[in-house]
Amino acid sequence: MTIRQTGRTPGETRELEVRPRGGVPSARRGPQQRMADWVEERVGLAAFNRKYGRKAFPVHTTFFLGEMALFSFVILVLTGAYLGLIYVPSSDPITIGGEDLPAAYASVRLIESIPVANLLRNVHHWASHLMIISIVLHSLRIYFTGTYRKPRELNWAIGVVLLGLSLMAGFVGYSLPYDSYAVTATGIGYGIARSIPFVGHIAADLFFGGAFPSFGSVPRLYTIHVFIVPAIMTAVMGLHLVLVIKQKHTQPGYARRLAEPGKVLGVPLWPYQAILAGVLLMLMFGVLFLLGALVPPHPLEAYGPPGPANTAVKPDWYVLWIYGFLKLIPASVNFSVAGSTFGPNFFGGLVFPAIVLGLLTLAPWLDSTNRKATRNYEYLEPPRQSPMRMAIGTGVLVYILMLFVAAYYDEIGLNVGLTWLLTIAVPLVTGAAVFLWGKRVARYREEDFDPRTVDTPATGDQPATEATPAD
Repeated sequence: MTIRQTGRTPGETRELEVRPRGGVPSARRGPQQRMADWVEERVGLAAFNRKYGRKAFPVHTTFFLGEMALFSFVILVLTGAYLGLIYVPSSDPITIGGEDLPAAYASVRLIESIPVANLLRNVHHWASHLMIISIVLHSLRIYFTGTYRKPRELNWAIGVVLLGLSLMAGFVGYSLPYDSYAVTATGIGYGIARSIPFVGHIAADLFFGGAFPSFGSVPRLYTIHVFIVPAIMTAVMGLHLVLVIKQKHTQPGYARRLAEPGKVLGVPLWPYQAILAGVLLMLMFGVLFLLGALVPPHPLEAYGPPGPANTAVKPDWYVLWIYGFLKLIPASVNFSVAGSTFGPNFFGGLVFPAIVLGLLTLAPWLDSTNRKATRNYEYLEPPRQSPMRMAIGTGVLVYILMLFVAAYYDEIGLNVGLTWLLTIAVPLVTGAAVFLWGKRVARYREEDFDPRTVDTPATGDQPATEATPAD
């Protein structure tokens, strides 16, 4: 469209051509460009990309552990949605080939008979393990580098909640195949729930759908595993990511002399970090498919449908430490108060893991350096700079490993007394050795690295474009 405009001198006119945004007449644009403009006018993707697509992600290998946990959850949702099309959440008996079987057990046997479904079931199994491993390693990286301190205390607590939810999801998933192994392992959890003083029978019946096993157990546990826990995890993960965006990502130590205050040195979310994340997701899919094909979980025939006799089972590694502690508690630890019993199942199955997760949650507030902090901790601190934190973390890890040994103490020729001694002595000795080593190294350090923010811009010759604003 052309319009005439009066010039500055009498009789002078100028012709102006009014063009659409972008400077190209709409008639000359291709259909794809017109569609892109239509979407842009209504959605505003360019503004969204300017605000969030340029978020910087530091380049550090260990920072991918959190993304691995997120991608594992995505894989679990995708494979679980497919398996849910075949699985029957019911313990009602059905007749197959003249044999009466629980419907849930029969449906899982059907899944095993379909090659693709069986492979996806195996992938689902190993993805759950990978998610817990990723969360544990991610938490260890944060703890040993001290990045749970100000201003990220709440996000650390949210991470501990995610770890607890992952353990719950894994435990509830035990019951769904409804074979003899699943019923025995889940029955141990039912007994622990029943051991809660005063309210145990109510809590167990609410969680397990009545006395376990019963007709209401599988539907109740299926609902918890498929709907309730994933929904809570999705909300908690969303809050976790929002806080990461709001508080900015922590950075490796080398970034301090390069990044300006208030900025993060790294690659932008789009397209570079997105490409790296896509490669990581495909790599995880490949590894999980290989594990599913080469190292499948136990087949149903290994234990068969549930029967009157209990099967000798041990839980998976992520709850084996609780089982090991339960084996160390003598049966004599049993007393009653106001008509309610406090027994070994309660102390070992509920009190002990609650104490462990509670201390993990309170770690930022128990750290004296965080209580005295006046500035934010934005950089990874070398673990050797804090011998006490390194010693405590190492000692706790060794203690958990010793509980794994305690779970097998009677099978490897140990007795209860010697196992108690090793479980306590080995972590203490290891923690003390790590502390003394850290203090010895401290004598020869020329200068400690300060993980807190700096008040003045860095004076370096690096281009300013390398430091991408975080907000």
